[in-house]
Amino acid sequence: MRYTDFFKKIIFLHFLFIIIAGSISCDYISNVFATEKDWSKEPLNILFIGNSFTHYNDGVDVELGRLFASSIPQLKIHYDKVAVGGERLIGHFKKGDALVKINAYHWDKVILQEYSNYPISNKPDFYKYAKLFYESISECGAETIFFMTWAYEGNDEMTPLLASAYNSIGNELGCRVVPVGLAFSKMLKKYPEINLYADYKHPNKEGTYLIACCFYAFLTEQSPIGINYIGAIEPRIAKILQETAWEVVGKRLNSK
Repeated sequence: MRYTDFFKKIIFLHFLFIIIAGSISCDYISNVFATEKDWSKEPLNILFIGNSFTHYNDGVDVELGRLFASSIPQLKIHYDKVAVGGERLIGHFKKGDALVKINAYHWDKVILQEYSNYPISNKPDFYKYAKLFYESISECGAETIFFMTWAYEGNDEMTPLLASAYNSIGNELGCRVVPVGLAFSKMLKKYPEINLYADYKHPNKEGTYLIACCFYAFLTEQSPIGINYIGAIEPRIAKILQETAWEVVGKRLNSK
């Protein structure tokens, strides 16, 4: 009987530990995401997973790094990407390279960008693999952030459909969404003379700069207006891109 009582106590304590550990783990993860590091002292470790929308014009990660370096005070960032032309999240997940990269470093944030029209044309697959990536990213202690993409040139009716798909999965998983597609749409309506496209869907240098400004504003919660780095973009246009990024992203930040 004494042995039976002993093992009952062991089993009870085991389950009690699991419950308490689970509670601590959830609180800990919540606090990690709520409290950012001081990126002027420690780098933001960020990984982008996507396709040509992410890697065009040197890459969103590289352009974001240039904005961080031009920030006052200067911000530190360690970035990388897994971005294969034409790739979808399903392809990234099944091939495994992105999962290897996720597990290879202590990332703070992992950005997920789906194929341009896939959240519209195959929403079930988008949701399925977004969730699978979210689970893998969360297990590594990083935050999953979705990169809302933009409509094809001349097809702005795609914008609300893309926004709805990205916002829906973001809400379901409790993940944040960078509203890049909404910034593209606002630019095209307000400044139709400024071209953001290299072809009918890929970004030109102005488009990639706008994307990077959106990420800068979203991640730092600071305005990119007046930041020194503008690359090869005309200063007047760079200022408009900065202002538009802050107008769209700032509105989302203020509504959280």
